[in-house]
Amino acid sequence: MNAAIRAVVRAGLDEGMSVIGFLRGYNGLLMRSEEEKDDFRLMTSRSVSDKIHRGGTFLMTARCAEFLQLEVQKRAVENLRTLGVEAMVCIGGNGTFAGAAALNDLGMPVIGIPGTIDNDLAYTDLTIGFDTALNTACDCVNRIRDTSDSHERASLVTVMGRDCGEIAVHTALACGAEIVMIPERPWSVEEVADQVRWGVMKGKNSMILIFAEGAVNSLTSDVAALSAQYPALEELSSHRLTSSQVALMIEVLSGHDTRATVLGYTQRGGSPSAQDRILAGRLGHYAVQLLAGDAGGLAVGIRGGKLIHVPIREAVKDTREANGELMALLSTLS
Repeated sequence: MNAAIRAVVRAGLDEGMSVIGFLRGYNGLLMRSEEEKDDFRLMTSRSVSDKIHRGGTFLMTARCAEFLQLEVQKRAVENLRTLGVEAMVCIGGNGTFAGAAALNDLGMPVIGIPGTIDNDLAYTDLTIGFDTALNTACDCVNRIRDTSDSHERASLVTVMGRDCGEIAVHTALACGAEIVMIPERPWSVEEVADQVRWGVMKGKNSMILIFAEGAVNSLTSDVAALSAQYPALEELSSHRLTSSQVALMIEVLSGHDTRATVLGYTQRGGSPSAQDRILAGRLGHYAVQLLAGDAGGLAVGIRGGKLIHVPIREAVKDTREANGELMALLSTLS
């Protein structure tokens, strides 16, 4: 996001615009802080120096649940007009785009830039942050594999992806994992345990299983029945399954030592990859070009290597489906 902010600021200044950066997402638009500097800042070229290589966002981010209310949206637009703001660039995912679309409907032209590590916006091939998160996950899995090999065990590695398995599928393919579990595809503990057992029979003493955090929602196994059948699983609860419990079920059913590792927020931090920096720069510059041409209500993206834009409400209509080609390739190569 820092690289995208940098591109928007410098491209805007190059167009003769004045640029303001709002802090903590839509909270900044509501201007409830005691001091103005805690809500927004006038941006100069110097403001974004030494930022392109830094992770996160120096403008900070926070959820703003009340922004769903029409009256709150109207108050934000009034505040913007009081400051003389004529248009906005909003960087984020589905929630950010929904808020941006609402502002646009109220007469504040908005351009959305896709920034989400899940890569779950179907209209664009890539979102800012995905490549960095993927590379971070791969680096972690490579380290976990060393331990897995040494201890001759299966390692269940949980990556982010509550509703979209993009990180999981790409990590599994890039790291040579044997199995991947994602929220878009039904799966069962029994099937995974069979694959682990067959792998051991074929000479694999260690295995990598990639587990998207939302994959528990596509689990088809009857956890209560398994708990009743296997004494080692009698304390499991199907209401709040953790990745450690999933690993335990796989271990009990397969007979092979299985351990869980949750990568968590390590995937969100760190210096962005070169691809993410370049993508952010291109999208930020393109967003400003569209605003300079009096466009609004659009989301920018990239498709087939080329910059594109779509109506922002269309950008949030569909979520990305599981990539059948990559899933089939993973099955073949594993």
